[in-house]
Amino acid sequence: MLLAGAAFIHAAQAQLVISDTLSGTSSSYDWISLNGACLTAGNQDPSGATKIPGCKNLKDKGVYYKSNTLVGGKDGAMPDSTGNGALRLTNGDTTSGSNGDYQSGAVVSNFTFPVSQGLDVTFKTVTYGGDNLNNHGADGISFFLADGALPPSIGGLGGSLGYSCSNGNPQYDGVRGGYIGIGIDEYGNFSNSGDNTNTGPGFGAGRITVRGAGSTNFADLSTNATTKAYYPTSLSASQRESAVKTTCQTGTIRNTSTKLTYNYPYLTHKDVGEVIANQQATSVPKRSSARPITYSLRITQDGFLSFLYSINGGVSQTVFDKYKITDNNGPLPASFRFGFSAGTGLGSNVHEIMCFKAAQIGTSASSVGLNAQQSAKVQVGSQVYLAYYNPQNWWGQLAARNLVLDPSTDIVSINPVANWDASCVLTGGACGATNKTSGDAQASANRGLLSWNGSTGIALQWGSLSATQKSALDASAASATSSTRLNYLRGVRSDEIQTPTTGKFRKRTGVLGDIVNASPAWVGPPSSPYEGRWQDRLYPSAQPPEGTSYAAFSAGNAARTNVVYAGANDGFMHAFRAGAYKADGSFDKDAANDGRELLAYMPARVVETIYSAGTPALDFSSTQYAHNAYVDATPGTGDLYYQGAWHTWLVGGLGAGGNAAGVIGDKTSIATGTLFALEITDPGNFAEANAAGIVLGEWNSANLNCTGDSIASMCRDSLGSIYGTPIIRRLHDGHWAVIFGNGLNSKSGKAGIYVMTVDQNTGGKSFRFLPTSAGAALAGTAVTMRNGIVQLTSADLDGDHVTDYVYAGDARGNLWRFDLTSNDPARWAAGDSALFTTPSGQPITTRPTVIASSDGNDLDRIVVSFGTGQILPQTLTAAAVPEPAGQSIYGVWDWDMGTWNAKSSRRYVSLAAPQRFTDADLTAQTMSDVAYANGDIFGARTVTRNAVCWKGRPACGSGTARFGWKLALTGAKEQIVYNPIFVDGLFVVNTTIPATTQVLSCEQQPASGYTMAISPDTGGAPSSSYFKSATTGANVAADAVIAGIGLSGVGSPGTVTGEKKKFLVTQNRDGDGSTVQVDPQGNVKGKRLTWIKLR
Repeated sequence: MLLAGAAFIHAAQAQLVISDTLSGTSSSYDWISLNGACLTAGNQDPSGATKIPGCKNLKDKGVYYKSNTLVGGKDGAMPDSTGNGALRLTNGDTTSGSNGDYQSGAVVSNFTFPVSQGLDVTFKTVTYGGDNLNNHGADGISFFLADGALPPSIGGLGGSLGYSCSNGNPQYDGVRGGYIGIGIDEYGNFSNSGDNTNTGPGFGAGRITVRGAGSTNFADLSTNATTKAYYPTSLSASQRESAVKTTCQTGTIRNTSTKLTYNYPYLTHKDVGEVIANQQATSVPKRSSARPITYSLRITQDGFLSFLYSINGGVSQTVFDKYKITDNNGPLPASFRFGFSAGTGLGSNVHEIMCFKAAQIGTSASSVGLNAQQSAKVQVGSQVYLAYYNPQNWWGQLAARNLVLDPSTDIVSINPVANWDASCVLTGGACGATNKTSGDAQASANRGLLSWNGSTGIALQWGSLSATQKSALDASAASATSSTRLNYLRGVRSDEIQTPTTGKFRKRTGVLGDIVNASPAWVGPPSSPYEGRWQDRLYPSAQPPEGTSYAAFSAGNAARTNVVYAGANDGFMHAFRAGAYKADGSFDKDAANDGRELLAYMPARVVETIYSAGTPALDFSSTQYAHNAYVDATPGTGDLYYQGAWHTWLVGGLGAGGNAAGVIGDKTSIATGTLFALEITDPGNFAEANAAGIVLGEWNSANLNCTGDSIASMCRDSLGSIYGTPIIRRLHDGHWAVIFGNGLNSKSGKAGIYVMTVDQNTGGKSFRFLPTSAGAALAGTAVTMRNGIVQLTSADLDGDHVTDYVYAGDARGNLWRFDLTSNDPARWAAGDSALFTTPSGQPITTRPTVIASSDGNDLDRIVVSFGTGQILPQTLTAAAVPEPAGQSIYGVWDWDMGTWNAKSSRRYVSLAAPQRFTDADLTAQTMSDVAYANGDIFGARTVTRNAVCWKGRPACGSGTARFGWKLALTGAKEQIVYNPIFVDGLFVVNTTIPATTQVLSCEQQPASGYTMAISPDTGGAPSSSYFKSATTGANVAADAVIAGIGLSGVGSPGTVTGEKKKFLVTQNRDGDGSTVQVDPQGNVKGKRLTWIKLR
């Protein structure tokens, strides 16, 4: 259908961005509208040829909706107020009546957009307020791109959704010069060749379907040089309709067997997996309660198409990833025009567009995909290791980059060109990170892939899996000698989809999966502070078996291969080669430093869940895969002693992974927690043949047993998703242990820690669970929040390398101390009550820091510092959810040291009577933002320096005595979700101000944050700024001290020194590494790490 208003066609050649919120009284751009298309807050009359009318105007003038009730709108009443509207294409209903039946609406741009620099398009739709026809709604919505050289037009209505031609219902003409049509198909006919065109897999409700180019309409058929002889203009109107209908149905030129070059061919589809529409048969449907779907489409200037969508802010789901659209559709036209269309057919639904944005790009298919994101931490050595994830087809990178020193300035920086990128190593081909134009992929047979079969470590080979694992992973191959799905997981790519008719598994952008929450962990030469003779100072008569043996262990492994371990959502804990040091401590330039994979472990729990037959969106190998988590937590590494020798272990959880139903994004669902342990002492031993000796064990909330378990109380019920990093420590019972928080969303809902003891004589492993008194939050008998502990820290109060206490916060805001001072494990326990509880239960999900603070008295004071915050992860259909505003950083005094002081000669300030205090008993510090920009720094903060008058001091009266300090975070929903570090006498942490998406906009405010450096004694700024050199010229008061800079850093930062200057190193939100000069106070010195000197 040719639309009126074509005489007003003009090009937007000079405009590089089109951004239309569609929420006001009129659009900022010229659109030609059809039938029921209108602005819900609009005030334009329907007489304007290129202005979208207001819905009320359309109804009042009797043009459309004359006898219908306008339903929906932001708050359920029409019209919407200015700024709260949307582009409506069809009206809906509140019952099973006919108020919204047989409606259609469309808009097509009366402007064109140049394609020479490529095209990025974002739009957001909602579908709600209908009669739930056949349980899946009305027809649906389409978005299309058409050749800008041709006049604006609309295709067939009904199942063709205003894009393709129709072979079922009039009108039959398709869009003129159609290039791509995307159908958000509620009812299911856009992919149905029985309804439109001659291609498609058939009816399928709840689909997003993509069709290709076509111009099957009488206007084009009768003027095209190849076809015009068969479509003479002398045909009557009915003959023209019949000719187009038949051509659409057969895909051939009228009265011939010659195929049309393009007939809007079916390209692909993705099943959404749930009903697209909501609020069906509802008396007052509201847009504000609808579930938006956001679409991102990119066409590069060299013809590669990428197309993703996100439901309700959930994970990006890929439909096309760098698909060569010009192979199917022919060359890109010089310009596009845009169109939206919707129809209801026998059903009804409100179909609305909430925003639209188009922009030019200048990138080709070799570039990184849409919205590349960073992982959670930077590891610093002679190299920095930066991990990334990319939500377009969900793949990851891990790049090693040199730290370089410019001797003329003593400035340390990060080389922008990587030494290696693990993604390139596993995938092969050109590598943007290293600037190499080609490379061979590491073969799966040479990667050392391991797993656990329930009783021992195994090579990840089909013949080694248990019958249960085979059934879960690939039941069709259970009795076969191999499995193509397992081969795919191992990195074999021969069964990936190459064309619509070849291959069966999802085509990966890279073999390395996305690295989201699992920060890289570097393990080099042994470096724990265990060189001297061991002696337990609380139990001096004990004879520690370690003796002085660590020095020999350290010397013997000084030159062992450095390995970077990283968990990824391809299901593996990876181990990549990263060079080596010489015995004298210098970096060995001749050692292999190439990112080659030495080992990869797929936990048994992942083997059991990585294939999801019932939910293809969670099936890693499926072409319908959206996203899931598998190995999504940072492992802990460390040295320990048993059976007469030192060992190095890696121990980790799965984070959000391991749950059969996908990522849990709430506080009430029950998770399956998993822990695994690997022996990593000698990387030269890494091989599939040695699996039994490398894989030490795997435990989960279905099989974990603990000392003290009973039928009524099983410790496994308290094991939730382990997001935290386990620690490896020596305890007073003479054994080493792995200590970790019980995680989130456990069945019991309790908070506590686990201690996995490694028997000194046998190496056997046994577990204890130490619960707190804080369980799940209840409303009556209903669980409203499951409690748990994520991160923890140990405290060795007398310096003998034996852990005395463990401190940890829980998800309900309680700070706990666990007493491990006894040599009898049966007496280890959490305190009877929490040391402190945050106001309103602000969650504590990061590691506390513990310091001995000297304030001029004879005894030091134990101060525990921590921040609050939590961000629930994205799921398939929900956005990441940060905690509300009002989070803080705290420092509280552990005043209860009387029992410790009675045991140890190393004594601390204590109070005799039991103490109870709240945040009102803490000294408040405040922060103020400062406008400042320099390099990677955007913004700065000053913090006050109020003194803390500690309770028990004679000078502090009852009204001024304090138990610590507090510092409120002032950014919008600012949180502490990354672990702090204690460095140069300061509490240093990256804060997070979460990204925000405006409901009525296609724009997003990216995440940001500040790197704060404050005194752990008081919570205030240090006496001189840690960032003095980095903020030269900042306009602050003479007595103000800058204690925060806007780096938008992620994870835990590190530090490195040049010849004299010191630098803080962190990864930022864009994935890049940043180095910022810092200024330690007084005689505080940092550890010098190595760097490469520029020559």
